[in-house]
Amino acid sequence: LTDRCSDVSYKRIIAVGRLDYQKGFDRLIQAWELVRQTNKYGGWRLDIFGQGEWHDMLQRMIDRAGLQETAHINRPTTSIGDEYAHSSMLVMSSHYEGFPMVMIEAMAHGLPVIASDLPITRELLKDKDMAVLFETGNIAQLAGCMSYMADRTDWEWMGNKAVEYADTFHIEKVCDSWNNLLKKVV
Repeated sequence: LTDRCSDVSYKRIIAVGRLDYQKGFDRLIQAWELVRQTNKYGGWRLDIFGQGEWHDMLQRMIDRAGLQETAHINRPTTSIGDEYAHSSMLVMSSHYEGFPMVMIEAMAHGLPVIASDLPITRELLKDKDMAVLFETGNIAQLAGCMSYMADRTDWEWMGNKAVEYADTFHIEKVCDSWNNLLKKVV
């Protein structure tokens, strides 16, 4: 990763993960099609980074919807921090998640988040000002969230809040918390 943070001036939405059922990128592409039908968000694009068995199916969805100019599937990169730094929001359209490392990484690079309302994302993002949750599986609501976020003007503030929150997951802080807990138990 890089220490660079996004200045959130890029009209770019990023999604990262394995191209399979879990990550729900099919729903993300369907939502992106709804967003693009409004013709209100010219200049915005969607970049998905990943590989997996759904690659060809997702590419066909993009092609059938005529989204080739604004939606791209990219191979995984060792410079994902740079990709976060050149984006303005992360979307997680997952059906389920363990601990969403991609979300924490993106927030550490200053990205606000749109995420499925899963137990883990709800727990991590409740009452946070740099994230919006949508009902898992609700494509229209996901499209609405992307449009809502694209209309916001407080990107820099949201990005700064995301960085602050992600810092609470820094290895030294987590280790200190564990050490304190273990000292209390012992």
